[in-house]
Amino acid sequence: MSAYKTIWKKEFKDALRDKRSVLAAMSYAFFGPMLMAVAFFFLINQLTDPSDVKISIEGKQYAPELVEHLRENGIVERETDWPAEVTPIELSIPENWAEAIASATPIAVTLRADWSAQKQQTDVKRVEQALQAYSAQIANYRLILRGIDPRVIQPVQVAKQDMATRGSKAAIIMGSVLVFILLSVFWSGMNVAIDISAGERERNSLEFLLSQPVSSQAIVIGKVLAASCFALLGAMLSLILIPIIFSFVPLHQIGMSVDFSLEMLLIMFLALVPLALLATSLQLFVSFRAKNFKEAQTYISFLLIIPMAASFGVEFARLKTPLLYYLPLTGQHQTFLSLIRGEAVNWLGTGVSAIFTLVVAVLLTYLIGRMLKSEKTVFGL
Repeated sequence: MSAYKTIWKKEFKDALRDKRSVLAAMSYAFFGPMLMAVAFFFLINQLTDPSDVKISIEGKQYAPELVEHLRENGIVERETDWPAEVTPIELSIPENWAEAIASATPIAVTLRADWSAQKQQTDVKRVEQALQAYSAQIANYRLILRGIDPRVIQPVQVAKQDMATRGSKAAIIMGSVLVFILLSVFWSGMNVAIDISAGERERNSLEFLLSQPVSSQAIVIGKVLAASCFALLGAMLSLILIPIIFSFVPLHQIGMSVDFSLEMLLIMFLALVPLALLATSLQLFVSFRAKNFKEAQTYISFLLIIPMAASFGVEFARLKTPLLYYLPLTGQHQTFLSLIRGEAVNWLGTGVSAIFTLVVAVLLTYLIGRMLKSEKTVFGL
């Protein structure tokens, strides 16, 4: 144990000397959640914007009742010209509006807009909903004039009872934020892992370290523990900052809320411990396989795509297979989602995932120790 501790202290102190590299690694834990919070802030403001939607109305003189209905729903005619970079939202009312209303025939009303424009999607949906409401209102009047109860065409009425809690609703958008917490262990320890492997080999200090009366396995374990400390430091920073940052996001305006209790944060941190060991051991394995420092950076940059693709893929694909609870990375993600929703945590899946993650980390550590007995690895041949 003294050998492990000595190597760990040596590598930890060496990494702390490069303060710029440490700050760059920790910056991900801050800027990742910050960018997501800013994005959600503007998205919520857009969804809850009470201001009127201004559109161009062609032929408004033919349907003054429709124009008044739109105005009551916060949709008014635009009096100024549209900016050159914005696609206009235009509503065209045909000349035969009055005749079609009188004869109870369908009326073709044209709504022109760019449905792919992110900034206008909310405005276009409001216009569509107002037109559909007016159409349903006319249909009910026509049935009543003919002595028919409008409920005849509604044989089944669905009464929606939303059982979702404010926390489970928040999990819909917080799932992507939780991915940043998981990835923080990969980003925060990356620079240290490269520096104490490929970096030491280029500085010719790895050969000197291996010449000491310490086993290669003890050296590898000390390096893994040192890099894991920085990975966990980044994870801790994310866990501390996310509740603070998202307290300024008005989630309550869309019926959501997130309560990061101390117990929840502690469980998340403990779940990240085996993941940090896996991340750093994997990065050390790849770094020692590389020929030089730059090559190690390139390989690990590609390696980071794997956890990112796995995390965001599971989040956005909404996969429901129970296998996700028992795998590394996805198991921790499912545990985090259960905590955010306020649901019962699958402790069996969480435990199996943690053990599986530790087993893979130990296996990689063992392989690195075997690699360091080869001159090709030590000298980068």
